[in-house]
Amino acid sequence: MEDSSSPLPPSTNPSPKLIPESSNGSRNTIHIGGIPVEFPYQPYGTQLAFMNRLISTLDRSQRDGHCHALLESPTGTGKSLSLLCSALAWQQNQKLKNVHANLTHSSTRANHEAVSDPINHGGGFIPETQPSGIGFKRRKKSNTR
Repeated sequence: MEDSSSPLPPSTNPSPKLIPESSNGSRNTIHIGGIPVEFPYQPYGTQLAFMNRLISTLDRSQRDGHCHALLESPTGTGKSLSLLCSALAWQQNQKLKNVHANLTHSSTRANHEAVSDPINHGGGFIPETQPSGIGFKRRKKSNTR
């Protein structure tokens, strides 16, 4: 699905709110579509529009399973910073949603530990019981000689 100039879905916030953080004066937190986005300075209008469109596209992609967007802006308008700040904020928000959903649906301590520390609990990765492939068989034969 291509991102067109269609109106934004009702779930996105077309007018982002700027909320300066009191603990760190060098960063601003902007709430875009309900997602807190940290930005190192007061963003320009084009940067806000860019971040808003990116977050709405990521939301639509999550909902529909796929989505494309063509996001362009002239040189020097802060595309890279806007992209990174908003994409990382969206990703962090999704992670928090998933952790909350997993904790809500599981009441055991083991599941809580697996969610909070996936690396030490397998992280969903199931290794092969026996390595396969020609290279492995050749190494195995050469080691037994």
